[in-house]
Amino acid sequence: MSTLRINSERLHNRMEMLAKIGARPDGGVCRLAFSQLDLDGRTYVRDLMEEAGLEVRIDAVGNLFGIWHSASAQPALMVGSHTDTVATGGQYDGALGVLAALEAVQTILEHEAGSQQTLIVASFVNEEGVRFMPDMMGSLYFTGELSLAQVRSSEDSQGISIGQELDRLSYAGSDSLDDIPVGAFLELHIEQGPVLEEENLEIGVVTGVQGLSWTEVTVRGASNHAGTTPMRLRKDAGRVSNTLMYDLQDLTSQIENLRLTIGSVHYHPNLVNVIANEVRFTIDARHPDLSMLQETERRIAQILDSQTDCFIDYHSIAKVNPLKFSHQIVSAVQEAADHLALPAKQMISGAGHDAQILGAQLPAGMIFIPSRNGISHSIEEYSTPSQVENGANVLLHAIQTMANQ
Repeated sequence: MSTLRINSERLHNRMEMLAKIGARPDGGVCRLAFSQLDLDGRTYVRDLMEEAGLEVRIDAVGNLFGIWHSASAQPALMVGSHTDTVATGGQYDGALGVLAALEAVQTILEHEAGSQQTLIVASFVNEEGVRFMPDMMGSLYFTGELSLAQVRSSEDSQGISIGQELDRLSYAGSDSLDDIPVGAFLELHIEQGPVLEEENLEIGVVTGVQGLSWTEVTVRGASNHAGTTPMRLRKDAGRVSNTLMYDLQDLTSQIENLRLTIGSVHYHPNLVNVIANEVRFTIDARHPDLSMLQETERRIAQILDSQTDCFIDYHSIAKVNPLKFSHQIVSAVQEAADHLALPAKQMISGAGHDAQILGAQLPAGMIFIPSRNGISHSIEEYSTPSQVENGANVLLHAIQTMANQ
């Protein structure tokens, strides 16, 4: 296997420069999708792609692609991630995968290492799904799971649509990859969990992604005075919601490997001396097995339907099935980690990623590096320079293996 290594100083400097775009005073990063700061970050990456000699294409929703064309007719190998962040994010989630992919491809070109496949560096839009739903929107559009009309019509909490922002910022392009068949996708990402650090490992060889099911629940009761209304006569949306949330979270003790979170709760009128007449909350359920995820959904519905004290309305807001990654790509990542003598572990991803969306249609895989204290989506998100370098070198060698098979 090749002795090639990425330029770690160049990658580190680019990570630092991108982190300055949307930098928060507290040390975090905020580049919400389809904002000016998001566009500024993508423009920085686009300029780097051009400097590296890649052909740049931007599609109708703003997905960004840097392409090195091979003379071979084989389907292309795509590598990348995203550069949008949550509101209080760090500099590694997503951005690492894009800049490391660019670094790996640029290293191959600079050393004339060769590739039998066209190489594409991808930066997908709105992976986080914070401002606009659903998450992983750019890869969903790329794979045809979302139409352009669906993307453009999505609105944020202020009623502003993606279409308005695309037009206001001149964010979208007119390109496509219709003329370049894509044969595989590989993504480098921070683990966003504690396993690698806890076990003193450098690389996660990701074998798949657990499925997720998001549900929004609305509980409607009746407002009244907190001091004068007897308990037996109340239709208290707050009390009913608390009972429901307890019963829902107890499902994790009944269904093995289930992860369930009540992540967002809104009370109305949200006053200290008024009985709540409406509570809205979300359920995030995740499981690596599709049948058990479906059983969880059935049990959630059973719990919600059993409550009669208040009116309960609920609906699904997102669902992604569990996915097993390509055995060939998993093997290429494992081989790269072994070649570099980096302690590695095969593991399932607990979070959703663009690779999960693309992997439903073509061979895909992922590489993890440790996250300090398992923290992500936080200003405290951190991976050491050596961990970043290790991940990028595994990516580089996996690309070489896959691109020359």
